[in-house]
Amino acid sequence: MDDTPPALQPQAVPWSLSTWWEESPSSSNTLISRAPLPDTRCEQCEAAMNSQPRRSFLRMAVLRVARASPDTCWQCRILLALAERKLGRPLGIDESLEVWSARDNPDKIMALWVCSKLGTGDGEENRFVTISSLDGLPCPWNTFDVRRHTSSVAHMLGSHSYKVASSWLKTCVTDHPGCPGMEETLLPRRVIHIGANYTDICLVEHSSPTLGRYNCLSHCWGGAQPLTTTTHNIAQHLERIALPPISEFLYIWIDSLCIIQDSPQDWVEESAKMCSIYENGHLTIAASAASNGSGGLPIRDSSRFVHLSGTTSSPESKPFDILGDFEVGIDVRDHPSPTNHRTPLFSRGWVHQEMLLSPRVVHFAKKELLWECKTVGTCQCPQPPTFRKIFFKEGHYEAPNSSRQSSARLAGDLLAHQWHKVIESYSRLDLSFPGDKFPALSGLAQQMSKWRGHEVRYLAGLWTDSLLTDLLWTAAYRYVWSSHSIDRILQGKHEWRAPSWSWAARGVPVIFPRTGAERNGSTCEVNAMCNIIGAETTLATTDKTGRISGGRLVVTGSLFDASLYRDIELSVSRGGTAETKATITLSVQVPVDLTGGVKTFISYAFERGTCVFFMTQSDAQGLKNSKPDELGIVVKEGFNPDPMAELFSMKRTDSREYMGSDIKVLRIGRVGRRMPAPDDKKWLADMEYAVVLQGIDTEPTDPDGAEAARTYRRIGIIHQGREGYKGVEDAREDFWERYPSCFEEGGREETITLV
Repeated sequence: MDDTPPALQPQAVPWSLSTWWEESPSSSNTLISRAPLPDTRCEQCEAAMNSQPRRSFLRMAVLRVARASPDTCWQCRILLALAERKLGRPLGIDESLEVWSARDNPDKIMALWVCSKLGTGDGEENRFVTISSLDGLPCPWNTFDVRRHTSSVAHMLGSHSYKVASSWLKTCVTDHPGCPGMEETLLPRRVIHIGANYTDICLVEHSSPTLGRYNCLSHCWGGAQPLTTTTHNIAQHLERIALPPISEFLYIWIDSLCIIQDSPQDWVEESAKMCSIYENGHLTIAASAASNGSGGLPIRDSSRFVHLSGTTSSPESKPFDILGDFEVGIDVRDHPSPTNHRTPLFSRGWVHQEMLLSPRVVHFAKKELLWECKTVGTCQCPQPPTFRKIFFKEGHYEAPNSSRQSSARLAGDLLAHQWHKVIESYSRLDLSFPGDKFPALSGLAQQMSKWRGHEVRYLAGLWTDSLLTDLLWTAAYRYVWSSHSIDRILQGKHEWRAPSWSWAARGVPVIFPRTGAERNGSTCEVNAMCNIIGAETTLATTDKTGRISGGRLVVTGSLFDASLYRDIELSVSRGGTAETKATITLSVQVPVDLTGGVKTFISYAFERGTCVFFMTQSDAQGLKNSKPDELGIVVKEGFNPDPMAELFSMKRTDSREYMGSDIKVLRIGRVGRRMPAPDDKKWLADMEYAVVLQGIDTEPTDPDGAEAARTYRRIGIIHQGREGYKGVEDAREDFWERYPSCFEEGGREETITLV
């Protein structure tokens, strides 16, 4: 029984839409016109389409339900049907519809906003519907725009998720030459066997190479422990596993069941095969919306859509197919991406290589299915997905294809650039165990090794053919850590996983300078200012791209003396919240500075409540707003500490504390970017990098000497920028002569070891 007070009940309209529309026998989401639609449009609809724009980019008009003429107006009949389907009830006589169209294209209706004022207006419901015409069938009135993917949506309105995924898979196998077909591949050592009736499920272990086709499952373990295979139950799993049917294929690979979880040896051996396991899989099923193993795969119909079909009146009877989408913003909020934690799976570090290595993936997201393969990305909603651009599967596989057609130098630049993009995304993801930093990337490293050639060595996430640029990683300018994770680092509870010169040494997001040629026509030159004599790592397991136990880098270059200290200031915000400000200052002894031979670089950090916010000198001192001088040259400088949390003192007192007695700065190299054609904006830009080091073994070299050891660890990086504006034709290239690097003179040429 409806409990809505009588005063709030909408007054019924004198007509019923069931007079003109009936549900399709195959799908309740499809309405078929009982008779051809009228060929006329009522005065209210005509006036609405000719109304003046009310917004800067949208034209909006109001249609009163009381004045609607669905018996004689085709537009009223369509819009009212969409509105009633959205509300799930008949419209009231006092309600209205807002019709939205683009300012620059007022004849095209983009969306409908259902405004329902019940009774006195104390209750109000607003509902939004985007409207489009199906691609492949032009709108007979040229009123509803055509959007991509809509025809596939219409055919899937009555289908469950598995049917939708199967249709995408069939299209990919038969129509995509760049994607694998139905050929068999080498099966993993263990796979889940799906019986003929989908209930006789067991673990199968192959003692010899076996060919077949199999799917993979990518899922989030979460707090609820999933069913796993262990040394205690593997014999039972080889007989039978109690699982619901999740694949129409004979075999499926699931990490929690196909790797013996309590066997370190088996875990190392099988995790090292991730590259071949996901590359050879026929399809990866991603449980993107599930936060743990019990979340399952949503089996949903497409109730968010309504499909209207029929014909117009004679003599020129034409078919029409109109699609109404009841949910807005799904492509932004609910499409999977490495930074979108609304989809739990995509906060996992392990998932990055699973998605990139798999030839094709179907995502079971919160509100729809999404598809990604080497050829296309698509989804059930009319808007094209955004996740494909973020995970760059297309670009990922374009890099090796382009490198094969390029010179050796350009090929190396393309692959180095692609690896940097992989690391920038991967470094933002979470790992339950810090020691998994390299194993969770091992598959992608093996793939990259095949692309670069086996003569190129992999060193703690870096490569010998791009080692200089790989060393130029910088902690992302702004990010947040919880105070709990900071305390773990300060108390020494963090796990060593990489040498200090590797981006993997700290669990922070990193960025790399852009190098090599890019699509916009810009090119980069990398000039070394040091000499890398040797580099090596010590493997901790048999996996050559897995965990390591040590690493060293031997470099010859200009070394500068420096000191590093922090000032801690306590304050109280206007709201009464305690705040701590840390000013971290690096002073370098150089002869070119006019302030007495000392050049200072500053970073700031603020702690508010349970979070810490970091910013570099460039952010804090407003250097982003630097103005070009009279010659169009801009100078930018900054200092980014690597282990920022370690620079905090446990003592919250106003004090200055010097940090280490053996701080050095080593000049590394310079990256210069150029545009090949005149441009109205900038584009001559150079960035010079120097790493900040701390001695880690300061015992005297002899009883009478006090010389510091020549072994250091990296603790930060300095960046100095010079940019020429006024366009390429007029921009000056002598900015380093006009504003020299502070490391141009005064350094001592030394050979040191970084660990």
